[in-house]
Amino acid sequence: MIHSRPDSKIPAPVAKVTSVAAGSAAAAAGLLPGDIIVSLAGRPLLDVLDYQFGLDSGIQELEVERAGERLLLRLETDESADPGIRFETALFDGIRRCANRCLFCFVDQLPRGLRQTLYLKDDDYRLSFLHGNFITLNNLGAGDLARIGEQRLSPLHVSVHATSPVIRAHMMGCSRYAAASGLEAMKALGRAGIELHAQIVLCRGVNDGAVLKRTVAELAHEFPGMASVGIVPAALAEGFVRGAGTGHGRGGLMRPLTPEGLTKVVESVAEWQRRFRDERGRGFVYAADEFYLKAGLPLPALPDYDELPQYENGIGIAASFIEDLPQLGESLYSAGLPAGRVFLLSGELAAPLIEFACGKLTRTTGGSFRPLVAANRLFGPHVTVTGLLGGADIAAAVRAAGLAEQDLLLLPAACLESSGERFLDDMGLDELRSALACAVRVI
Repeated sequence: MIHSRPDSKIPAPVAKVTSVAAGSAAAAAGLLPGDIIVSLAGRPLLDVLDYQFGLDSGIQELEVERAGERLLLRLETDESADPGIRFETALFDGIRRCANRCLFCFVDQLPRGLRQTLYLKDDDYRLSFLHGNFITLNNLGAGDLARIGEQRLSPLHVSVHATSPVIRAHMMGCSRYAAASGLEAMKALGRAGIELHAQIVLCRGVNDGAVLKRTVAELAHEFPGMASVGIVPAALAEGFVRGAGTGHGRGGLMRPLTPEGLTKVVESVAEWQRRFRDERGRGFVYAADEFYLKAGLPLPALPDYDELPQYENGIGIAASFIEDLPQLGESLYSAGLPAGRVFLLSGELAAPLIEFACGKLTRTTGGSFRPLVAANRLFGPHVTVTGLLGGADIAAAVRAAGLAEQDLLLLPAACLESSGERFLDDMGLDELRSALACAVRVI
């Protein structure tokens, strides 16, 4: 296996086992929770990808550390069965931290006092493959590129922003060499058959206009493996616009896009899509829902987003929501509507969309559906998406609207961390429920 080995100053990887499935191959081999796998078939493991890639049918040797002693176990596996091992973390050698200082970095805009994990900035290609995180590729070496190709870590999601190394470096707060290196890595990975999805965070007066046009054209024609391009507006918290972020403070240079600027992007994307559908048979470049909602423009139909390649980037979510309304109504009706009102939580951006949804659900189910629009006090008035509301923001909106015991609040799962237990401001879901008179259901 070819990839970079850990530097001697970096702690050795720790592949700690948290559970072993009963009746599995790992259990038969004698592996126990708390064991640390040192190597598989003589190869050290940097992460769960090394483990998965190194598994072969037949008998393989596991070198394990248990209570300070080294043991050799024989793991017998076949292609059809999961060996039954679960690890404490997917990255045994730790997360690769982001070394960039982007103009628009939202982590640098976070106020103090939130969950500590929110302040961690990663730039790790493994998390891009595993979870769809956007990365820069600025920190890859030859060994990393070889490993991605060897293990077929595809697709990857890449923050591009501009194909000009000078502009990209300015936006990322990195050297021109690093910015250019990331672009060259994209080309190399595309030539190796890795599928790539690009993100352009649009910053007014920096990478819009002619720069955006050039970037989209070059991504389409000069970067092999490029499957889609998503354009999203920079998210600007109130304090960051004033240069008061918790990080380097470069946000003082940022300005929100104007309504005219939002409309221009939508019009440009529509024009580019017409050409790309002729060339590629698909739209290729897509604008975030936020452009349409903020500019008051009609959303594209769901088929215009093709296979929704940029869904997790906030592109096509609104169209999907409209398409799924009948199924949502059916599930709510079958679960039993409350005696009181049903409120759908929304940030200010999606308020018109949620109002439309509530009207349709009221007509189709016979219930009383109403929007509950919450202002964002955590980040300020420039941040209007539902997923960035804090628990305290939601509680304040519920109290102001006077929801009573017989009412039901439908809370989007996007407001909570992956475990479904905590909000951005570290308020717990149970804590919110205890503080409110109404019932709360996560959907």
